[in-house]
Amino acid sequence: MKSHPLHIIFHSHWDREWYFPFQVFRARLLYALDRILELAEEFPEFKFHLDGQTVIIEDYLELRPQKREELFSRIREKKILAGPFYILPDEFLISGETAIRNFLIAQNILRSKSLPSMNVAYLPDMFGHSAYIPTLIKGLGMNSVFLWRGVGEKPRDAEFIWKGPDGSRVLAINLVHGYGNLMPVVKENESIKFVENYEKFKKFVEREVETLLKRSNTNHTLLMAGSDHTFPSHLLVKFVRKLKEEGYNCKISTLEEYAEILENLHLELKEIKGELRDSRHVPVLKDALSARISLKQKSHLIERALIKVIEPLMATAYLLGVPIDFDLLHYTWKLFLRTLPHDDICGCSIDQVHREMSVTQDQVLQLIQVMRCQLMNKLTERFKATESKGYKLVVFSPFPRKTKTIIEKELYLGLDEVHEDLTVVDNEQRLPTEIDDLGVEGCIIRNSESFRLFNTAEEEYIRDFLVSEIPGQHNIKRRRIKVRFEAELPPMSIKIFELRHEKKNNNDKKIIGGNTVETPFLRVSINKDGTLNVEDKRTGRIYKNLCYLEDGEDIGDEYNYSPSKTPEVITTLGRDAKIKVVEGIFGFLVNVEHTLELPECFDFERGKRADKKVSCPVKIFYFIHKNSPRIDIKMNFENKAKDHRLRVCFELPISSKTHIADDYFGPVERPNTIEIEDTEKYVEIPENRYPMQNFVYIADDRGGIVLSTKGLREYETRASQSSVTLALTLLRSVGMLSRAGLITRKGHAGPEIPTPEAQCLGWHTAEFSLYFTESYSIEEAYSFSESYQALPVVVVDKDVEDVEFSVLSIEPSSLILSTFKIAEDKDGVILRLYNVAESEVQGVIKLGWKPKKVETVNMAEAPIERESKIEIKENEITIKAKPHEVITLKLS
Repeated sequence: MKSHPLHIIFHSHWDREWYFPFQVFRARLLYALDRILELAEEFPEFKFHLDGQTVIIEDYLELRPQKREELFSRIREKKILAGPFYILPDEFLISGETAIRNFLIAQNILRSKSLPSMNVAYLPDMFGHSAYIPTLIKGLGMNSVFLWRGVGEKPRDAEFIWKGPDGSRVLAINLVHGYGNLMPVVKENESIKFVENYEKFKKFVEREVETLLKRSNTNHTLLMAGSDHTFPSHLLVKFVRKLKEEGYNCKISTLEEYAEILENLHLELKEIKGELRDSRHVPVLKDALSARISLKQKSHLIERALIKVIEPLMATAYLLGVPIDFDLLHYTWKLFLRTLPHDDICGCSIDQVHREMSVTQDQVLQLIQVMRCQLMNKLTERFKATESKGYKLVVFSPFPRKTKTIIEKELYLGLDEVHEDLTVVDNEQRLPTEIDDLGVEGCIIRNSESFRLFNTAEEEYIRDFLVSEIPGQHNIKRRRIKVRFEAELPPMSIKIFELRHEKKNNNDKKIIGGNTVETPFLRVSINKDGTLNVEDKRTGRIYKNLCYLEDGEDIGDEYNYSPSKTPEVITTLGRDAKIKVVEGIFGFLVNVEHTLELPECFDFERGKRADKKVSCPVKIFYFIHKNSPRIDIKMNFENKAKDHRLRVCFELPISSKTHIADDYFGPVERPNTIEIEDTEKYVEIPENRYPMQNFVYIADDRGGIVLSTKGLREYETRASQSSVTLALTLLRSVGMLSRAGLITRKGHAGPEIPTPEAQCLGWHTAEFSLYFTESYSIEEAYSFSESYQALPVVVVDKDVEDVEFSVLSIEPSSLILSTFKIAEDKDGVILRLYNVAESEVQGVIKLGWKPKKVETVNMAEAPIERESKIEIKENEITIKAKPHEVITLKLS
């Protein structure tokens, strides 16, 4: 035993907020880091890990600025280990690009202060792990990852090789007994106390080492001296010294040192592939995906805006010579990342935490609005002014391929200005246009001379005025309208359309008498209960009872759903609804109104749902596209009930055993049914409830459906021999942070604290879309989801030139654009794409400018060599992409 190398890691797992708000935990952080600095001074051998989170440094120094040099000195000496990330996020509620920004932000902070970063990935408490983590870790220049939840039996070893879909291989070090296996405790009189006796401590260590060696492929043992919000102990450091004095081969080590030793041993380890969500030994707390779901919807909106709008807009502006406010973008990303630790974005904290988180999200959205307005207006100023007959609609398309899409824009007109005859014109060609009158609203005008009028709904500049006789700020009445038109947009481009008064548009909408509508692709019947029967005219396949609501009790907590022993499920199937069908230029709008009579709550004393009912109104809006096999769906519903879960369900006549969902850099395949022989062996019952990024695709060789959502991340598949039912979670109402006695999980997942606001009472909105494919096509699934998620950006101006500038295009469709942004060193732009095909493809990237230099870099934006060279000819790049490969180019 004494000869076995023992590596002791001092750390504290620091949730910035959880069962206390941020400021309470930060006050504790001050004293924790004060003690860490004291220990670093007192014990030369002492080393401490800052939980992989660089934000801890900012949180501490904001209130202890006098400690700056002392802290930085210890980090430079590597007595305190910083980085590699900014925060520790949940993996399934962020995108791969956000995970990369989490790394880049941290590295920028550390580099700016000449501080070293830990070069191993530390993912101690994520609620399971994405299949693309090896791709991400390797892409960021690291070779090792420390993790815990989700490993299960594949394998149970303390070390294994984890392989990504693209073939990336990393050394995975499994924290078999968690990240606190050297927190020696004993139970005395029903209370937990730390061991203060050296002999007891030594026995604790020996037992732990003996157990871990059975799981290890080496004689090295990792002992984690720390846990949630713990302070490092003087006594524990002295105990380690005494172990060493008695001849034990032990030392206070670092995660970097431990990983390097294991890498140099060249062990023959088991190799596994795929996501890690096994809950046999440790719960993965999978239903945190649907707790406080409105926060997740807002987070999704922010993420898409930053990655698919703001960063590409900035890169475009940069290429056109527009000055860029990098500081504002950097701050916005930091603010957003602070809402993404798992206790925050998963919705599993006390109510106060999530109130504050929602305010932070609002602040991020405000900054996004500011950046979007600034960028679009600076871009329009680059174009020479000409006289126009009306308003100019400046449209930025984020799509890397030519796209025909419906574009919407709200704007204000004078009260006396005629709007019925407004038409969108492209090169003197009138485009199909719809105008909706949204009524009269007040607007704000400022300044005494020349100024812009703000659209108070979207905070965008609308028109120039000259009101020299009116000083200060004034409110005026304006008419708000919505312009809707269909146009073909060039690949990632700026294109200008004209909105002018023409002969009256025939854009009147008409109410349809029957409940069946038809497009070139679909025949859709609206049933009396508001569900849809859809025939795909291309294949003859009929889908029945699409989009019914299903509600059942949820007596779980913020982490896990749990039914009762006698489940009671209510659906809208067979319940009459109010239905109205309206035909417009671009499609059919179907309005459906339901009233759900739900039990008021769960009666825990009787073990069943309450007898008293509450009326919950539901409004469903279907938009059936005429020019696409697509149905967009929006639901508004008021939740007046507690302790329940509401889902929308789709019965699919598809017999496939698996389905596809999108993940960080490509698809992941999952079974429609999980077969478990003995659930008693699991601390959390495995169920076929899964996370998605943006879509789930269920299909066979005759096609199927793609379901893409805006921030609804949890779905379930229920399969039979001839069909699959897809259930999308709309809402989960629970009243406890953690609760014991669940059917679905053993024990607690956190402190037992009431969280009444997690019942999510009030109005909610859910948005998602169905797309019907006539054959199996992952490329088509991605193309649809991207077009649904990333809408064009439009501003209204006057006197701008009719220009069309295409930034870049990417072919073929199996190459998905992941990001287009300015490089971190501000010397060029970064273009990242990935191949979702199962075969190698040759990609062609056409640029709207001729780059001086093109180089392959990794996700950390450091130059790397590729096996397959890229070919460059003028402004065209040809590149070969292997299956699931992620390629990052820097264009200078």
